[in-house]
Amino acid sequence: MKDVKFAITDIETTGGGIKGNKITEICIMVIQNGEVIDEYTSLVNPSQEIPLYIESLTGINDTMVANAPAFSEIASEIEAITQDCIFVAHNVNFDYNIIKAEFEEIGLSFKRKRLCTVRLTKKLIPGLFSYSLGNICTSINIPHLDRHRAKGDTEATVELFKRCLSLDPEFEVIAELLNQRTAASYLPPNFKKSDFEKLPNSTGVYFFRDKEGIPLYIGKAKNIKSRIKSHFQEKSNRKYKLMQATYSIDYELTGSEILALLRESELILKHYPKFNKAQKKISRPYTLTSYHNQKGIEQFALHKNKIAPVSWMRFYTRDEAINFLELLCKKFDLCPKYCGLQAGVKHCDHYKITSCSGACKNEIEPEEYNERVAKAVDYVSQFDASCLLVEKGRHQKEKSFIYLNKGKYSGYGFIDQSQEFNEAEDFRNYLVPQKNSSYTERILSSYLNTKKDLVRIPIDGSQAEDQHSNLDNWMIA
Repeated sequence: MKDVKFAITDIETTGGGIKGNKITEICIMVIQNGEVIDEYTSLVNPSQEIPLYIESLTGINDTMVANAPAFSEIASEIEAITQDCIFVAHNVNFDYNIIKAEFEEIGLSFKRKRLCTVRLTKKLIPGLFSYSLGNICTSINIPHLDRHRAKGDTEATVELFKRCLSLDPEFEVIAELLNQRTAASYLPPNFKKSDFEKLPNSTGVYFFRDKEGIPLYIGKAKNIKSRIKSHFQEKSNRKYKLMQATYSIDYELTGSEILALLRESELILKHYPKFNKAQKKISRPYTLTSYHNQKGIEQFALHKNKIAPVSWMRFYTRDEAINFLELLCKKFDLCPKYCGLQAGVKHCDHYKITSCSGACKNEIEPEEYNERVAKAVDYVSQFDASCLLVEKGRHQKEKSFIYLNKGKYSGYGFIDQSQEFNEAEDFRNYLVPQKNSSYTERILSSYLNTKKDLVRIPIDGSQAEDQHSNLDNWMIA
């Protein structure tokens, strides 16, 4: 790599992350064999106003760039000076992606190998308090004049790069950084590759944390490592700012996706991370009720805003509610009309359910029909019973459980497959209590109403139809 050329680059911009951020000044200095062999510096007209806070930071204002060339006018010079060079910058992804976006905007491509002096310095000069350009220069006595101007920052980066070259004469560290083919090439500047490699390919929740360890963002994933890699590769302004603020990432394994969803919701409500979008306010749910109509028939109905004397279940989408009513109708041979699936019709004529009990045509006595409804109500009642919902554990020899106390989310836990219970209540020794919320209710409502292979363990002596009904079954499920 002795004769390789490095294009040390710095840009000033209008601010605002990656997307929509326009260049106001650019400086490129080409180094070969430790010496500067070429240089290009220019103000750039961004064709938009420069925000006051950016003007205060850089000193570049609208008047200064009014007669400067547009990027399209200098693109060929940037292309030429960086040709056959390795593109180098302090926090390289920022400068590179904005320059690349400027080229794309005028219909051209820009592709160079990249090298980040933040990562390079961390490898060659470990243990510094901060790796911002200004703080590194102060720490190792590099002159840094005219800060936050493209030429001043480029000159400082050139001196820093020369210092790194002296510490890596065989280009071993540089070659390692250039040859990375993993997500490490997209890592946040303050995040270690070794920490990324330790991330699991398992289900759970993960935390992006700042320098003090405070959660910046909390998410859930079936595959934590893969999902975090996708965060690194996103180019939105919001994700860019998150990456710049991230110093560490950790995780919590859950085994099952439903438990990951619940934990994500709980942890967001607990920490209110800066980069999580506010959880949407849950709208009033659909409530399943029943009442005696004028014929003496017990009839199901859905209400969203009314208070009913009898309330059986709640649904957070109409589709979930309709699907459940269709299930009741088929399972207990009920009338679609009297299940709230049809209105304004004399007799059942449902598009999906072809069978009918005949109650709407007076072919069955109300008493007999109501006995079927009573069985349906018993079935519905299990959803408000105390039980354990059993799911996968964090490894093959483990099961996870979600505890519903009278139908309300009350916690979770993990139990080894070989663990034996003498009493059903023994599960409490493994329980991690949690608070119920409208968000966890919605998550569990969707889960209970859509999961076909649900394993439900009654813990109050009740028996749920078509479900495992004791702890022994759980341990071998």
